Amino acid sequence: MDKILKLLLTSLFAVLLDGCATTGEIDYMVVSGSTDEGNNIFVTLIKFDDKWDVPAGTMSCCRATAGAMVGVYDQKFPEKVAVEWLDKSENRIYFGEVAIDKNGYKLAKNLPSYIAHTGKVFKDVKPYLIVGMGESGEIKVWVTNTPSAGFTGRVLHELGSGQAQWRENK
Repeated sequence: MDKILKLLLTSLFAVLLDGCATTGEIDYMVVSGSTDEGNNIFVTLIKFDDKWDVPAGTMSCCRATAGAMVGVYDQKFPEKVAVEWLDKSENRIYFGEVAIDKNGYKLAKNLPSYIAHTGKVFKDVKPYLIVGMGESGEIKVWVTNTPSAGFTGRVLHELGSGQAQWRENK
């Protein structure tokens, strides 16, 4: 009887621990940066978990919309992002780090289908991870099922936010 009880308890703990593992590898996702419309910034860093990064550059639009997009294969869904950008209008270099909600992985794996204005239904949904950088140093991270608004069924989940520090651009 003790052996059966130990086996059941061991199995129960294994199931519970597996349920706590909230991040995992994503086969394919799209990563993008964005900023407030009309805010011209030059992004020098978008790095995830101190391990992998995506190309950056000039951005001038649009909050919570995927701008310049990069496909990312076989990466663990990130737990944090570090960013750095130059806002020329303020002559400031912003830098900061934001923790990404651990539920983001589950949300990314279970995004719903959506419908284009033409009526076409998109069922093979890929997650879009968008890193937003605001004109006063705000940082936000979202996961969505489409690159932009205008689709029926678009979901946009905020996974993290924070405030960047800044220094003068000399």
